[in-house]
Amino acid sequence: MKRMLSMMSINYDNIMISISRTIWKGREPMNTKLNKLLTAFLIVMLALTTLTGCSENAGGNADKPKKDYSNVVENPNISIPGYERLDLKAGKRKQSVDFYNPDENTCFFRISLVLNEDILWTSDYIEPGEHVKSIELSKELDSGDYPATLKYECFRLTDKTPLNGSDIELTLTVR
Repeated sequence: MKRMLSMMSINYDNIMISISRTIWKGREPMNTKLNKLLTAFLIVMLALTTLTGCSENAGGNADKPKKDYSNVVENPNISIPGYERLDLKAGKRKQSVDFYNPDENTCFFRISLVLNEDILWTSDYIEPGEHVKSIELSKELDSGDYPATLKYECFRLTDKTPLNGSDIELTLTVR
């Protein structure tokens, strides 16, 4: 028994999607309701894949390809931004910040915000020149001023082995 497979084609210029029906020679076509359901499913999956950027890099950051740091000449100095105060919103876990790894560094940062030995937030590896603009705290904070620590851990770009780090004492001003 021969069959023709369903084919999907996308014309991005006209944003058209066409799906040809599966045709079985010698048999009646599949149930129309099932065809419509399968077609809708395929369109939704295709749209999700296209809109979310899913590809070979699924589960990762599709917008951010891995950089090759194998030829980077290590700078013996590491610049660590200092903060005296960090303003946060009371009763909110999601906060706006601007933590960054200066361009001139040749290392990754991992930054943690620590309050009374409780880790409120820890970053992923932050590349040189990269900024973290939004964080989600492990808990909401009440209004007030709190002594806290911004802990910087530094790692080699080539193999992520630990380098030196720094603890920056600061005040969390929560309003």
